[in-house]
Amino acid sequence: MYKHHWFAYASSWIIGIIIVVAVMAIAILLTAMGDEGSALVEYRTQILLAAGCFSTLILLGAFVPVYLRSQEQMVLTEEALLQVLQPSLFASKVDQLSLQHITDVSVKQDFFGTLLGYGHITIETPGEQDNYQFFILPNPHASAREIIQAHENFDAALQGGHMPTTLGQKHNPAPQIDPQQYQQFLAYQQMLAQQQQDAQAAQDNDNPADSNTPQDPTNQK
Repeated sequence: MYKHHWFAYASSWIIGIIIVVAVMAIAILLTAMGDEGSALVEYRTQILLAAGCFSTLILLGAFVPVYLRSQEQMVLTEEALLQVLQPSLFASKVDQLSLQHITDVSVKQDFFGTLLGYGHITIETPGEQDNYQFFILPNPHASAREIIQAHENFDAALQGGHMPTTLGQKHNPAPQIDPQQYQQFLAYQQMLAQQQQDAQAAQDNDNPADSNTPQDPTNQK
């Protein structure tokens, strides 16, 4: 199970704190640098109170992305890779990728990622399938090696016959049978069988078994 690096949560708080400090600093400077009797000085308390309320909203807003990222994860099993994303408070996205369909895994790190030990991982898939991405992942190179190793183990199990595979096989959908038509077909088969039985019985009546017995020649004139 893979979760986000701690920097994914700390970055939201850091940005929120920077905005709060900037807002409070601007409010204090505006009220402190105003002339006596000016509107800024006269309403200093209200301005500072408004800045404080705005700063509180900013901190509460910074909690939302922290919560969303805490719900996101990537799970690696022996057969598939499961990715759970939380794009908003009221929506979630779950993607599942078979290890059989993994073609490559790449890692990208920026300056802070190299410094703090996190990176962005991209799982490439064949054809027109969308690639899977998971951002701000701790130890990205080790995670990429684990995914590649799991893919190789899965592929070896398929080729060795230890696991059933449908690779290269075309799946034909099972035909849908209408129940009414099926009952009509059974009735038709029964009717044919009854007709054959009646025809056989009529033939037996027309050709009795004793008709084939030769007559005694002494009775012939």
